[in-house]
Parts: sequence; C-alpha cells; structure tokens
Amino acid sequence: MKLIFGGVVAVILLGLYAYSVWFAVDVVNCINTPGCMRLTGASFSSGFASTLSTVGGLVSALVIAELAITKPGEAPVARALEMTPSPATKNALKVVTGAYLLVWVALGLTAYVVGGMWYPDALRPLTDFGQAWLGLAVAAAYAYFGINEPTSV
Repeated sequence: MKLIFGGVVAVILLGLYAYSVWFAVDVVNCINTPGCMRLTGASFSSGFASTLSTVGGLVSALVIAELAITKPGEAPVARALEMTPSPATKNALKVVTGAYLLVWVALGLTAYVVGGMWYPDALRPLTDFGQAWLGLAVAAAYAYFGINEPTSV
C-alpha cells in the first residue's frame, strides 16, 4: 500500500511539473511569435512560477534520491519489490521507472534549451529552472554512477 501511495504521489507531482514546463514553453513561444496575442508573460502567474520551482525541485530530488541508492546497472525502485519478483513485475517496473526518468530528462532539457539557450530573457522562471535543472541532472548522474577514486596500480 505504501509503495502504491508513494507512486501515485510521484506521478501527480510529475504531472504538475510537466504541465508547468509545457505552459511556460507555450508562453515563451507565443511571446516570441509575431502576432500571437493568446498568451503574455503575465499569463505565467506567480502560482505557475512557484509550482515550476517547487514541484520541479521535488521531482528532481526524488530522481536524485532514487538514483543515489540504486546500484549502477539496476533499475531504480527495484529494491521495493519482493525478493523474487515475477518477470512481468520487473518489466513493468522498468517501463514505469524508465518513463518517469525520461519525462524528467525531456522536460528539464526542454526548460534548459528553451529558457536558457533560445529565449533567456523571455520568461525568467523558465530560464532559472532550466539552469537549475542542468545542475540537478549532473547531480543525478553522479548519484547513480558515483564518484570513485582511481585505484593505484
């Protein structure tokens, strides 16, 4: 039950994060498209900005924490399964976890490219989040692969 509840909360947070990034990119695209009057910088309210930074940070923290306790080569969250999970359960876990990580990477990279590289002055919350996400992505990679001291010969 605990695993299911935690999974539902994680997916809800990912959905809020995805919606915030998608809307921010939509606003930036409209701002930078001549004649687009559908959205303005004010359309991305302070509520969206705080959701992007707070929920984006929570999702990133979840990813980093999971990757930090996962051995390289293992699927994240595999430790939560019973000792001898069925092949179908293992595959389902890999698909769901992989999809979660893929969405996190795709949205973070989108925020970085659109907000940090293409239009850095268009929507400050997107620019800030994209830059923060890049650092978090590096932290996630180090958490998963670890930093090992070289062995002496």
